[in-house]
Amino acid sequence: MEQWKERLAGVDDDYLIGISNKGILKRAYKDKEEITAVVEGVGEEASVKVGEETVTICFPLGESKCTCPSRSICRHVVQAILVFKESCCQGDGEQGNAAEEEKTDGASNTQGQDAGAQNDGQSAAPEGEVQKTAERSDETDTSSNTTKVCQEIEQFPLAQLKKILGNRQLQILHNQYLSQVRPKIQYSSIVTVQLPEQGMTVKLLSPLEYSSCTCHKKEMCTHKASAILWCQLVAGTVQKEDLALEAAETTAFRMDKAEEAAGQMKEFLEELLCTGLSRTSPDVPDYLERLAVISHNGGLAKFEGYFRSLADAYGGYFKRKAQFRTDELMEQITRLYKRVRLLEDAIRAGDNKEVLKHAGEFRADYIPVGNLDLIGITMEEFQTQTGYEGETIYFLEENTKQWYTYTNARPMFYEGRSRRHMEKSPAPWGVNVAIEDLSKVRIKLKGARCDTRKRLSSSQETKGEIMGERGLEKSDIENWYYEDFEKLFSERIEKPREQWLYGQDELQKGVDLIFVQPAFCVKADFSRTQQKLAMPIYDKSGREIVIELPYSKRDSAAIRYLEKISEKEPSCFLGKIYLRDGRIRMYPVMVLKRF
Repeated sequence: MEQWKERLAGVDDDYLIGISNKGILKRAYKDKEEITAVVEGVGEEASVKVGEETVTICFPLGESKCTCPSRSICRHVVQAILVFKESCCQGDGEQGNAAEEEKTDGASNTQGQDAGAQNDGQSAAPEGEVQKTAERSDETDTSSNTTKVCQEIEQFPLAQLKKILGNRQLQILHNQYLSQVRPKIQYSSIVTVQLPEQGMTVKLLSPLEYSSCTCHKKEMCTHKASAILWCQLVAGTVQKEDLALEAAETTAFRMDKAEEAAGQMKEFLEELLCTGLSRTSPDVPDYLERLAVISHNGGLAKFEGYFRSLADAYGGYFKRKAQFRTDELMEQITRLYKRVRLLEDAIRAGDNKEVLKHAGEFRADYIPVGNLDLIGITMEEFQTQTGYEGETIYFLEENTKQWYTYTNARPMFYEGRSRRHMEKSPAPWGVNVAIEDLSKVRIKLKGARCDTRKRLSSSQETKGEIMGERGLEKSDIENWYYEDFEKLFSERIEKPREQWLYGQDELQKGVDLIFVQPAFCVKADFSRTQQKLAMPIYDKSGREIVIELPYSKRDSAAIRYLEKISEKEPSCFLGKIYLRDGRIRMYPVMVLKRF
């Protein structure tokens, strides 16, 4: 009997609702007053006669059985548990009442005449104290049961949760966590989790295999696994770094094709380095384009872009373009050779995650991130060396202060690079404005989806609503606004080795823009030999950042505007930061008035 007392100590209404439902518990309480229930035997299992049915109470309680036709926890089982718990605790209750009476009598004898001097309200105080003690006792029982559930939740292996969830569901949860989407979690004798964006409610019980879910699956479903993982994240048992690592894509590559492609890349790059620039054949851009196609067929998305970019650089050399620089070309080849070597090492080690890190992916996997309140910041038109052109809209999310982008890209490498000014697509998400006007308004997105780089999907399931004009305030950009360049360097500049490996071109494709407000600047200078504008800007302590903008027809108007900026009261610059030759540099995207 003592063992059953311990087992039933934390069983309350919430727990019984968890193993059945609220309606069954309500019916069991009603039947308890009308139908006789008698405990017939107690051992490892308890037998309770409920009316005409016989209930066998087992532990865990979810395994209890009844002779009625129901296959789940029925009202007879719940009634039997209620009656059996009362039977187990009845002795304790009588002893507690006797002790309380003895305590009250003793207190009355000790106080003597002082007790008689108290009024009626004061004489009722000890009774109130007893009630509070009883309430605290119930809380202790519930807390004990909650602690047991929480311990089981914390000890549930992350690897097993990942196996149940699968890679896609884990990525969805990871994106929701990064976007500050959180479930509603309530703790009692059970842990109730209302999952975000799924409309599912999970009740976690001890033991966890008897938890329930509104999907009605008995086994450990993806909803239960999500609920457990959310609880682990909230409790700190699982850190966001652990979740990010587990959420990394683990898709297996065709290692044989990838290795063959890497071998051809390495061999050709070594030949280029040995031949030297002056003896390079004019056919090299065509060979590099062929390697781009081989990269595509091998599933190496990043390398397709790398080789098209290198082909374009060699094209600049053979066409004697003014902006061509030999040192930049050699750095580009050396960087690409290092990437190929790292890819080869990952392939030979059979490390799928590392291979994917170097290879990239062709199509982004868009994952639900809930509702977003977006502030349109700016639009950037682009034409890449890898054969795409289009527009990128930059947004800041009001609540999380994170950058999001929407990109409308069009392939051009099969239609000729000279084709420009194509008809632009309408704005996504059912928003009735021109695509370039998205950067001038605040939008509420419902059911938003994005990839791991915060690039938004134009899914028809996502609905947008314009909330008003942009009205950008300094408080909106406080996480990305810098007047102190030393602080900017410590917070935003990556390690030099990583900067060298990925290069300026890739850094400019990032989505994290920086607002920089200098104290003063030097007049912009346009180099005709390098075909590039450079304008040093300084903070109050004289620390420097160089605004750089290479010449192109698209940016010619921006270059003329930068040349007119006042040296004493410069504007606020929005752009992408990178490190080259030991100096912090910025690629400007937008110029704003001082905040």
